[in-house]
Amino acid sequence: MIKKFNILLFLLFSMTVSLFSQISFPGLSNLPEPELHISFDKETYRPGEKAILKVDFIFPDQYHQTYDTNNFRLEGLGSDQILFGSTLYSEGELDESGFIQYYDSTQLQLEMMISESAPQGPLTGMIKAHYQLCDEEGICYFPESLELEYMVNVEGKPMTADSGSSLWIFLLMALMGGFLLNLMPCVLPLLSVKAMNLISQSGEKRPVLIKHGLLYTAGILLSFWVLTLVIVLLQHSGRLLGWGFHFQSPLFLSILTGVIFLFALSLFEVFILLPPSSGMNKADNLSRKKGYTGSFFTGIFAVFVATPCTAPFLGSAMGFAFSQPGIIIFLIMTLTGLGLSLPFLLLGFFPGFFKLLPKPGKWMDKFREAMGFLLLGTVVYLSSTLIKQVGTSFASFLWYLLILALAAWIWGWSSRQSRKRVWRNTFRIIPIVLILVSGFYLLDFQRDDSVSHLRTQDSDWEAFDPELINQLRNEGTPLFIAFSAEWCTSCKVNERTVLSTEKTRLLFEQKGVRRMKADLTVSNPLAMEWIFRYERAGVPLYLLFLPGQDGKILPELLSANIMEEAFSSLPDVP
Repeated sequence: MIKKFNILLFLLFSMTVSLFSQISFPGLSNLPEPELHISFDKETYRPGEKAILKVDFIFPDQYHQTYDTNNFRLEGLGSDQILFGSTLYSEGELDESGFIQYYDSTQLQLEMMISESAPQGPLTGMIKAHYQLCDEEGICYFPESLELEYMVNVEGKPMTADSGSSLWIFLLMALMGGFLLNLMPCVLPLLSVKAMNLISQSGEKRPVLIKHGLLYTAGILLSFWVLTLVIVLLQHSGRLLGWGFHFQSPLFLSILTGVIFLFALSLFEVFILLPPSSGMNKADNLSRKKGYTGSFFTGIFAVFVATPCTAPFLGSAMGFAFSQPGIIIFLIMTLTGLGLSLPFLLLGFFPGFFKLLPKPGKWMDKFREAMGFLLLGTVVYLSSTLIKQVGTSFASFLWYLLILALAAWIWGWSSRQSRKRVWRNTFRIIPIVLILVSGFYLLDFQRDDSVSHLRTQDSDWEAFDPELINQLRNEGTPLFIAFSAEWCTSCKVNERTVLSTEKTRLLFEQKGVRRMKADLTVSNPLAMEWIFRYERAGVPLYLLFLPGQDGKILPELLSANIMEEAFSSLPDVP
């Protein structure tokens, strides 16, 4: 009986092996690999120059490739000296189902940016070529990938007498740019609240004021250092990043908006953070510690609300920094932070300036409430950016703001001294749980497909298109390009006061200037590569291409006079 059972098992096993040997499963058969050839558009490159890496795919007989940005692409592996952009595709054939197919052979291109600090000589690295073969019957097999080694020849960068001093110039520009950030509209709401705190502290002794200024500076520097660390780590992964890149994240933007919303509610005294006390001395110490903590966190928030802005000198400094090694980025960011903190730092060391400020009084209550409305205006402004990033998912964020308001009210109600301690402790846990749980469920955004940086709603402006740019330049057509984002306050100010005015529109038409807009509200690697090409680190960036000339960079803050002067050499269109 056992023998017969073993024989039966052997026969079943043999039949199974025979059956499976006749069936071809996608990804399980020995598929032939495509033949790959790697090349570049030039033989040598200068540091800071853009390179195009080309990979020719020669597909095996009876196999082809379908257009698919996920499974058919080029991926640059981590490099300290190379920043990788997007994959560019060749034209394919449209099949009966409306899908783009590549038969026999095709070419993919990968955009690369050589670092300014790249050494002279051959620079080697690795890329990964992803593909997914399909047979003549339309069966597509599992995605595969092959690693390829490339070598870029980098020309020597000539040394000049002032090359060592150029770093000091950019450091000075970073310090001045950080100082001028205090005058930008995105920072003013928070700094107005900080000024109110300083007025209330004007009676303090000088050591106390110095400590407040130093802690405010420490909060700013800590935030800039964290940003530097994130930038360096992400750049090492091959991503193109710019100033204010974190505002392209809906999650970051929603959390920041929620924090500012809570800050506004506290100014309306919906809730007040009161430390516990036992005895007058302990109460005084805790209250003073709370004030120091407030200065530190105000510095942290100042950085987060400042990064969607740029200021004179700051664009050039950041453009230089983002093309340099990590230590240079660290120095530039540190000087920018010191510039941002400089006004309040000076007030701490030179308290005589307080004589110019009004004395504390009842008027401060009204001023505090006015600052609350100013912060609510900031919430509305940031929300207008968020809605364009997430589309219909924005409704869940509105519910989250409602829950934040309810949590703040519960906290304020439970913090009253008339409440029993057991109720105060219990109802202080509930708001925290409400905020965390609702944030986990309501801030899980799905990016709306209707949001696209390749589209513009203004009919007078064309979408950013590098091929069209080359065509217009070859035809000698003047072109104005605006790199902007919904979260960029300086961009919106320029649009409302200059670019969208009837006077400027008539100027464009009178001079025959085509207008193009590159939107970086969400991640836009192609536009970011252009920004780096002109040695800038973020928006706003305004380029003017006159016939027969390279792109001219206009100032970050525009005016009607600047636009008229820029177009003065162009004749009027008949």
